[in-house]
Amino acid sequence: MAKKPLERPEIVKPGGTEGEERTRLTNFNTKKRTTSEAPKTVRMTAAEKMMAQELVEQVQALTHKNITLSTILRAGLYMAQAGGADKVLKVIKENI
Repeated sequence: MAKKPLERPEIVKPGGTEGEERTRLTNFNTKKRTTSEAPKTVRMTAAEKMMAQELVEQVQALTHKNITLSTILRAGLYMAQAGGADKVLKVIKENI
């Protein structure tokens, strides 16, 4: 008794409507861990996540090194320290 081949329906991705922005966000995961330290969670709004991802992509385009969100946040810590507590507080009041 010969069975007929399995027929699967064609996969169709749902299309967005015109003028609609993409609202789905991706998680920031790093595949490579350089230390045994447990990963930390940083809470951000959707707009902040998008801004961070765009910044990661811009910096990555300038170098051959692997730039991650964690790298950007660590660099921001050093920039904040160099700028001083007054400037950090001003940025917090203006943006957060």
